[in-house]
Amino acid sequence: MRTFQWLVLGGSVALVTTGVMACSPSPPAEPTGPPAPVQRPIGTVREVMHQIVEESAQAIFDSVAITVSSEGTVESQPETDEEWDALEHWALRLAEAPNLFKIPGRPVARPEEMNISAGGTELPPIEIQARIEANPESFYRHLDALQDSAVEALNAVKAKSVQGLFDVGEKIDVACENCHLEFWYPEDQAPQ
Repeated sequence: MRTFQWLVLGGSVALVTTGVMACSPSPPAEPTGPPAPVQRPIGTVREVMHQIVEESAQAIFDSVAITVSSEGTVESQPETDEEWDALEHWALRLAEAPNLFKIPGRPVARPEEMNISAGGTELPPIEIQARIEANPESFYRHLDALQDSAVEALNAVKAKSVQGLFDVGEKIDVACENCHLEFWYPEDQAPQ
């Protein structure tokens, strides 16, 4: 009889153990694929704007121009393959720049510059940073608008469309200005 009790007790323990194990959460799945790369911002928002965005946008603005003076009207536009190639480099840089601003942890300015305004009605970087952190969705929308117009410029360059370059210049300017009016100098009047 004692053997029977041990068998029943052993079977009950096995059954309970199996039930508990079946109800326990399964271990987390092993990640598939390589881990996401770590992005490390090097330059500040100010530096990326000055070194990449401003220079690239200015190259696009200057690529198609009509200058009227007392000596007459002079039209300039890219003509050689080398000029179009150089302009493609500028347009690609401008199209990629918004991605750089989206890297987490990129400060607006260096720590020693956070309370120094660039002048005029521009806010000090510490206030710009606070505005961006308070409304990142709006900041990203402005970056997307800049990227869309820069891609349009890149496509115009690839098509060697002088008119396309001429038309996109204003879109780039408006995209930049709308962001600046919200985050950099909000006291100024909105563009018309």
